[in-house]
Amino acid sequence: MITGDQALTACHVAGQVHICSKPVLILTCKKMSGFEWVSPDETDRAPYRAEEVAVISESHDLCISGDCFEMLQRTEAVLQVIPHVKVFARVAPEQKELVLTTFKTVGRLTLMCGDGTNDVGALKQAHVGIALLNAEPVHKSDTKSQSSKPDNKSGKLKKPKPAQEGSSQLTQPVNSSARTSSSRPLTAAERQREKLQKMLDEMNEESDGRSTPIVKLGDASMASPFTAKHASVAPTVDIIRQGRSTLVTTLQMFKILGLNCLATAYVLSVMYLDGVKLGDVQATISGVFTAAFFLFISHARPLPTLSAERPHPNIFCAYVFLSILGQFAMHLLFLITAVNEASKYMPEECIEPDSPFHPNLVNTVSYMVNMMIQVATFAVNYMGHPFNQSISENKPFKYALYSAVVFFTVITSDMFRDLNDYMKLEPLPEGMRGKLMLWAILMFCGCYGWERILRSVFPGKMPAWEKRQKHAIANLEKKHE
Repeated sequence: MITGDQALTACHVAGQVHICSKPVLILTCKKMSGFEWVSPDETDRAPYRAEEVAVISESHDLCISGDCFEMLQRTEAVLQVIPHVKVFARVAPEQKELVLTTFKTVGRLTLMCGDGTNDVGALKQAHVGIALLNAEPVHKSDTKSQSSKPDNKSGKLKKPKPAQEGSSQLTQPVNSSARTSSSRPLTAAERQREKLQKMLDEMNEESDGRSTPIVKLGDASMASPFTAKHASVAPTVDIIRQGRSTLVTTLQMFKILGLNCLATAYVLSVMYLDGVKLGDVQATISGVFTAAFFLFISHARPLPTLSAERPHPNIFCAYVFLSILGQFAMHLLFLITAVNEASKYMPEECIEPDSPFHPNLVNTVSYMVNMMIQVATFAVNYMGHPFNQSISENKPFKYALYSAVVFFTVITSDMFRDLNDYMKLEPLPEGMRGKLMLWAILMFCGCYGWERILRSVFPGKMPAWEKRQKHAIANLEKKHE
């Protein structure tokens, strides 16, 4: 919490909103004994040493005021103290900016909410800046009444009529008819209110509608990428939820693309030398399913509540590499085993790689296996809870997966011979159909189990900042030597 209020007020409010959950110590200045940590009721005291702030913060929540910033800058203890403080009271605008830059220097991720001009510097320095507007929420009745009015043909903005007769005189102009009917003259206050209202009306109705509209936002909204429409910090939760959802979606997209590229590279390079190709209809149907999967997988919405778990912050990490390598190994084993099994039923003939496409058993099996690998890749690597909707909640993606599984089952079991003939798929031997279905189930279960094991072994976590803090302090000391 960064506020301009007194330290005692700030600590009390921080305790009410659960920013402070431990006993609080406030850094104060004593003329005789220097600086020391004092509890709000002055019953607990501790000497101040910059080297011991990290140890004290483990058992207490710390608070410092703006008067102490000069001491921290003078003794060059900013990097040692500020990252461990929970409440900053009586701070100036430049001190708010100093707090944010210090947190960023030691590797902390920052999100700043502000509603005034004194927050502009800190909002610019934060990784995520949110401007809070002090506007009252618009009532539905007022919105409906204003939207029902016809637009002015001249393009001028019309002044809304007051909803109640007893509204404040500051927001209503003086009625001219009532003024003429009344015999008493206007008082000085009434004349001043009328003059101010006339000026506001001229500002709203000036020009012919082609001029730039007046922006009635706070100064903080000009410096931050996000602006909340009301004076509440609730939108910060929405930003974190959307950010986590975006990060998780990006991570799973990279994994799916990597696995698809590896499988496609093997089919188009190694198997192409054996004369294995895809027909036009086969490639079209496979492309339609792939496009549908990529389209519907992005429809997953973030969950309404934040989870204690965190997503992986980096794409290049051990979890991603091990997941891709393990799943690709199972896909490759499934593909090679199925193609070798189909080769046993093929006659001894040499197929030129550049020859025109003609259906054969190896081509049929490789296409079916490639379809099942594609479905398994999307189903296994879909992140879902605790950040996004699960597969059952993302209905378009669920229906696309079911359609692909049903399609794979139909062409493998040869239920509709006309469909297989249209796709130029050869009939499978009786014994091979059961093997292909069994291998597909084992491949899916193996990939699913491998992915769940890696997610439990490599949970998402925030980047460590303690090492970066020590490195920043060491660099600062080298500069002054």
